[in-house]
Amino acid sequence: MGSCISQPNPLNNHHHKATTATNNNDDYQVADPDLTNMIGRDLNSMKETMTQIQKFVDHMNVQINQACEKFEELKTREGGSDTNELDQLKMSVNKLKSQIPSKLKIHYDDDSKPHRKPWFDDGSINSSSGNYQVDVNKAGNLHSLYNQPKFDHTPALADILVSFHSLPPELQYFLNFFMIFPEMATMKKRFLIDWWMGERVLFQEPADIDKHLANKILDEFTAKGFIEPIYKNCGLVVDSYRMPPYIRSALTFELEGHAFDYFPDIRFTCSERCIVNIDAAIIDGRHEIIFKSGTDVTVVCLGRWQNSVTHHIEVPDIKILNALKNMKQLSFLSLRGISMITELPQFISQLTHLKILDLKACHNLVVVPDWIGLLENLRQLDISECYLLDHMPKGLGTLYNLQVLKGFIIGDSRDKKSCTFDDLTKLPWLRKLSISTSMKEFPTDLQLHHLQRLKFLRQLKISWSGCILQGKTNDSPKRAQLFSKRTTLTRSSTEQHDPELSPSLELPSLEKLELHCFPETDTPSWLWSGNLKNLKKLYIKGGLLRNLNKIVATGVEMLQLKYLSDFQMHGIEDLRRLFPKLIYFEKVECPGLKSFPSEWCLDEEMQNR
Repeated sequence: MGSCISQPNPLNNHHHKATTATNNNDDYQVADPDLTNMIGRDLNSMKETMTQIQKFVDHMNVQINQACEKFEELKTREGGSDTNELDQLKMSVNKLKSQIPSKLKIHYDDDSKPHRKPWFDDGSINSSSGNYQVDVNKAGNLHSLYNQPKFDHTPALADILVSFHSLPPELQYFLNFFMIFPEMATMKKRFLIDWWMGERVLFQEPADIDKHLANKILDEFTAKGFIEPIYKNCGLVVDSYRMPPYIRSALTFELEGHAFDYFPDIRFTCSERCIVNIDAAIIDGRHEIIFKSGTDVTVVCLGRWQNSVTHHIEVPDIKILNALKNMKQLSFLSLRGISMITELPQFISQLTHLKILDLKACHNLVVVPDWIGLLENLRQLDISECYLLDHMPKGLGTLYNLQVLKGFIIGDSRDKKSCTFDDLTKLPWLRKLSISTSMKEFPTDLQLHHLQRLKFLRQLKISWSGCILQGKTNDSPKRAQLFSKRTTLTRSSTEQHDPELSPSLELPSLEKLELHCFPETDTPSWLWSGNLKNLKKLYIKGGLLRNLNKIVATGVEMLQLKYLSDFQMHGIEDLRRLFPKLIYFEKVECPGLKSFPSEWCLDEEMQNR
């Protein structure tokens, strides 16, 4: 495949600028001042973070040493240790253990985990089963060798390449994707799947086949040590992946020039089928060469792929996007996190092959046009965190194939130009929905009735505006101010007495439910229903909720409670009573739960699965 690369301009600091001025070079200017400021903020943030980490480490060391002293005293006590004291010490040790971030914990049963079986043992090849594997945990010698000139002559390099060539050609192609990004870059699992779907290398429907196939590919790469999984929730969930640097260096010898070209400081990379913004903060005329790609391009990711929400990208002139208008085969378009986009270019309505449109965190976007309904093949639309939007276009209701909709706004239902909940019921395959509303009484009976009609809905997120997260100081006031522009609706008597409403008003059969800034103090009646027997994940973040005493969701396995200043729960007994199948629990800044660890697994066996 061909390639085109745009190299960054060199950055110089203000001291350098002053020196240059002294040398009578009046034409010199600092390149990308926004990018320079962003780097400065990142460096300061890292320094502050490391200071806090050191304080945490010092505090933990003091507590661990005290526990060790107590343990030695109990072990050597004459007459034997008191059982009650040992029990108390065990609880203290468990509490300390739970405060250590899961990704830093040492797992002593790695050999029992299929995705962590070694490929090398102290540098030697393990081929007893015919499968070549590299141990990412034990191959420390590779970490020190990979960037040395002699690395290309080591047996380790040869073994990695043998393992690579044992993969089928299609899996070699998938592994290529990790080579595009900077060393040790963390790639979101969802982003990888969306990209692969956009490249049309995965099945397009049904959705569970896409996810199943992608998981099989990622599991195989993990099992063979080509990538490392990044866990969250006590190691129960794989959220992201990254490629170890020695693996990346080894494969660079083999893959360079095949599908993509690799450079140490690229801002953009592109091939015959995709364009990806690797690290460009400003997208302007300097990158025009990127948009001279052919009409067969299927993936354009100009927006943020990084996990950090502070990663700044902007388009000073929206007209630069018009260079994409001839890419009629485009399947995946991401403008995530790009500033200065106030409206969507009209040509996007002609991209009828588009399946994924990501507009998340386009903070200057003021309207989603009604022609969005022309994208008849659209499967996923993300318009969340676009805080200037105040209504949804009617055209959303015509996206028959839509499966994921994030950022739907409940506005004034009396506006005939706005998409309503009733319109959403025309989307038969919708399985994931996130909603922002200024209605304190949301959902009303009629809205619950419409929700029930979404038979395939499995994940639901509801965010109420006007309630600032306790303990958060980022953009919550701004968010509340922007949301306050929306019309607050009240339950009408027509809704309450509509004869067509189901006598049993409850949520659909969900697997995951998120409630952000819930405005009431008591458990809402729509959580009393027994229809939540399939609910596995319940996340509640911010708001006035005080308890979950009446909830009927006995199948919940993962519970997160964050920034709930008034929430009360007496102890573990309450948790086990409400959620007998609970595996994972997390709380953040919940003063009424002081006796609970911040993160822990109720089932030790599940913690290490």
